[in-house]
Amino acid sequence: MINKLNLYNFKAYKDEEFEFSDLTVFCGNNSVGKSTAIQAISLAIQSYFGDNLALNGDLVELGYLDDVHHQNASKSNLKVELEIDSHVMSWGYRDLDEQDNESNKHLSALNPPSTESQQSIRKILENLQFLQAERYGPRNNYELSKSGGFHNDWLGAKGEFTSELLSRAGRSQRLFVGGVNASEEVSNDPRLHPKEVQVSLVKQIDAWLKEISPGMSLTSKLFAEASTAVNVFEQNGNKSLKPHNVGFGVSYALSIVTALLYTRKGGLVIIENPEAHLHPRGQSYLGRLIALTAEAGVQVIVETHSDHLINGIRIMPRLEKVDCGKIRIYQIIADIEEQCSKALPITVTEQGELSDWPEQFFDQQLIDMDILMSGQEQ
Repeated sequence: MINKLNLYNFKAYKDEEFEFSDLTVFCGNNSVGKSTAIQAISLAIQSYFGDNLALNGDLVELGYLDDVHHQNASKSNLKVELEIDSHVMSWGYRDLDEQDNESNKHLSALNPPSTESQQSIRKILENLQFLQAERYGPRNNYELSKSGGFHNDWLGAKGEFTSELLSRAGRSQRLFVGGVNASEEVSNDPRLHPKEVQVSLVKQIDAWLKEISPGMSLTSKLFAEASTAVNVFEQNGNKSLKPHNVGFGVSYALSIVTALLYTRKGGLVIIENPEAHLHPRGQSYLGRLIALTAEAGVQVIVETHSDHLINGIRIMPRLEKVDCGKIRIYQIIADIEEQCSKALPITVTEQGELSDWPEQFFDQQLIDMDILMSGQEQ
């Protein structure tokens, strides 16, 4: 499990520490650094926690050293430090110019992962899903995954291999929630939808997708001869609907729902903007599933603009379905005086209340309603 992240002179942060929980959520306004913590973790993951962290890879592309070094830094060093299961490791450089002479496309190991940390690192790499903000929308077909990747169940950073994974359910094996091998192993998984008695992955995906788009059902098919996979949808009795006739919301959410339901206990799911193209109810129920996934023993890290998604997360402790102690929220704000971004930690109570109210994030609806009632700009 990722326990801590320290960023020194990295992008918007001068010196910031993040403590992670089972579910860690980053929220805030645009362009304040919400995704920066995820990007820092992504550098290590896409470089397999090696001696050099590539700034540009399959998960994230950050450019060059000048693009990641804090613009108002008073010193020329940079550090990205991770603590994983009590093992501390770090990358960066002690002098920007010296690092630039060596290479302007990677960070060097300052405290490389120890031999003792390799088991924890393998656990992350072998049971990981990472979904970027820009995912695959409706498509007539999807390419099959090529050799390599993090593991056999890798969905792709854009969710592009989701259809191929789900096609196994009707072709070569049964897939169950939590990635277990038999249905009896799923009985107590908190991710199971209360209205669906079957514990197969596809049936559970259908149940959660129905919260986003009522009456929805999915079938994924593999055509190995053409090296492609397709998704066929059914909705309210209308069979064989093409993805373009279903809409962006379902296609964008499919890989997220699959990742949340299928990742094994002890795994890691990282999602950028899970709320994209979803209406408020869909965002709220996706927040519920995210919280239940953390309760199931999967570490989840989310970056979001959506108060509906966070409200869905908050509902779960109130319904006594999720331990509130497993939820940590960071509101990222721009500190104009310090010329950097700051992270304000927020906890959730058993009643779903927030320890601190994120100003200029949850209050826009109240502001708008006040203007509508008064007819005056505040």
